[in-house]
Amino acid sequence: MRIEIDKQIIKFVPENQKEEEELNKLWQYVVSCEGESFKLVPIGVYVPGSTPEAMFQVEGIKISTPQPTATKKIRYVCMECNRMEEYPAGEAPICCGQPMHPMD
Repeated sequence: MRIEIDKQIIKFVPENQKEEEELNKLWQYVVSCEGESFKLVPIGVYVPGSTPEAMFQVEGIKISTPQPTATKKIRYVCMECNRMEEYPAGEAPICCGQPMHPMD
């Protein structure tokens, strides 16, 4: 994908079929035919040579995600430092080099 910047105008120029499809998908997310269009908001930091990509969030878009099934959590305690944590059943955590003990 080639990016061209001319003052306030930024052009995304796809260079293959996959990039064209991705740009079309982005366009459909951002541009709303009915009502207000959305904005691209930068996330995190982009440092050339250090970070592999620049990330943006589409502000205002609502994407439905399937609700995860509730997994039973068990409270564990470390007998060394008395730290308490909740973990899914069957995953005995380690603290202070020893397995934590279930409280429930």
